[in-house]
Amino acid sequence: MDLNPGEAILHEGDPERCVVLLPGVRYFSQAPLLWFAREAAGAAGWSALELSERAPADADPFAWMSDRAERALAATDASRIVVVGKSLGSVAAPLTADRGLPAVWLTPLLVRPEVVSALSTAQAPALLIGSNGDPTWSGGELPANDVLEVVELEGLDHSLQVEGDPLASLDVLREVTERVAGFLERSA
Repeated sequence: MDLNPGEAILHEGDPERCVVLLPGVRYFSQAPLLWFAREAAGAAGWSALELSERAPADADPFAWMSDRAERALAATDASRIVVVGKSLGSVAAPLTADRGLPAVWLTPLLVRPEVVSALSTAQAPALLIGSNGDPTWSGGELPANDVLEVVELEGLDHSLQVEGDPLASLDVLREVTERVAGFLERSA
């Protein structure tokens, strides 16, 4: 189950440690949260496998992401894997829970029962970052599980940005990047 050329980009670092980056439906791997998560991984010496394509318009995005996540995980031989997913990428939570993989979920879809169920039963550490201003976070169910580190930021949109204030958004990006870097350090 390998990825085809153009589906992913491998950023080489330590071959035994790999971060697998899963995008959102309209939030691609080059967008700030995932870009800087990848940069944090690289700065700490991790390899990063970046899923770089978008779901085709005629495909069910949830099924597409589940398939791509499974294929991305199969494409790495690293002994230590951390998944970092943005929004749609969180539909891979059942896969990561089944495999006992640590994960970072950026604006996870807490409105999807399969995501909440997987997070509720996860046994590996996971960092969840969202905002009470995001309906896919605040309108859903935040699971109770001791392995979850939950960071709820105040009044941000689904991209974890402050509408109309790019400098405040950069401050949030710095905080999120620091949180991701700290999680990777603990997962090394």
